[in-house]
Amino acid sequence: MAVSIGKRRAGKRAAAAGMSARWQVPTQRVIRLKATAPQNFEIRTKLQRIIDSLSLSAAADVLGVDRSQLDRARKGKEAISAELDRRIADVEYILDRALRVMHPDEVGPWLTEPEPLLHGSIPLNVLTLKGTGPIVSALDALAQGAFA
Repeated sequence: MAVSIGKRRAGKRAAAAGMSARWQVPTQRVIRLKATAPQNFEIRTKLQRIIDSLSLSAAADVLGVDRSQLDRARKGKEAISAELDRRIADVEYILDRALRVMHPDEVGPWLTEPEPLLHGSIPLNVLTLKGTGPIVSALDALAQGAFA
């Protein structure tokens, strides 16, 4: 019973916002990316956003790489490994989500301090060990006004 009430509330919130609670792309719809799409999602663009938002030194700490290595990667002087590529994409996504939920001054401390919604774990450590899922769930709970 509580599940259906929650779904109804979510549906009402979505309807009030002018969208459905769930969306589906028509199965017959063919999606074609523009030729310029790859440059819009270039990993160095995401890396630069992280560096611009934190600093080169803080970005290196968060991404778990040497500062000089990250600087060379940013400048295109060093290849970005598949692992670093994934880390950059994850951190950029989490920063984007966090900035939609909290004030910029709150994001850094939230990422580096124990979070009750993550059972007292530090969000960046959870990101490293379990990926973006638990972090997104915690941010969604915060956005909905949850307090642990």
